[in-house]
Amino acid sequence: MSLKDTIRGARDEAAASGNPFERSKDTTSEEGSTDAMRTKRGVARRSVASAKPSREAAAGVRVVSASGKTTKGAAEMSKEERKQERKKEREKEDRRYSLTQAYLEEDQEYKKARKAWWIFLGVGMALIVVAFTLYGLVSKQGEGASPVMAFCAMGSMVCAYIAIIGGLIFDWVKIRPLRRKINERVGSMSDKRVKTVLNQKAREQAEEERRKQNRK
Repeated sequence: MSLKDTIRGARDEAAASGNPFERSKDTTSEEGSTDAMRTKRGVARRSVASAKPSREAAAGVRVVSASGKTTKGAAEMSKEERKQERKKEREKEDRRYSLTQAYLEEDQEYKKARKAWWIFLGVGMALIVVAFTLYGLVSKQGEGASPVMAFCAMGSMVCAYIAIIGGLIFDWVKIRPLRRKINERVGSMSDKRVKTVLNQKAREQAEEERRKQNRK
């Protein structure tokens, strides 16, 4: 057999069995198209899922905070629950007020300022009583009233106003800053701390009362 016959026979066999390289290309292209279709379907599913609106929490559902405690809005509470909540708030305010008063009673500067304020007020009220008493005597005596008595009545009224206004100014300048300082001190405490300090002061007061009873 000649070389030409051998080459011709090989071509015929290749034509009969088909080109393996072309088949592999077709398979690769088919697999690539299949993967592309899967990718498109996955994207489509994700886009549809993300397009669905998320459900809002129902109105009656309690919201859980980061600490694990459930909280309710005022609109979701019943009448009894709102009443209990207001009672708790009043108790908190009463405890803070009691602690503030306890600190003020222990503050010597506040006690002295308060005593001075009472002196202003007491002198003013006493002078008002004196002034009205003298005015009453002057009105009874009529034209025969002593001018000195009338002058003393007027002077007592003027001094009474000076004492009362002076007490108000003293309260504004001296007492209120001390009270504000104590209020800020108590306001910075937590409710647990307020309870602890109140209990401690109650024990100290009970111990002091016991000592007084033993002395008697």
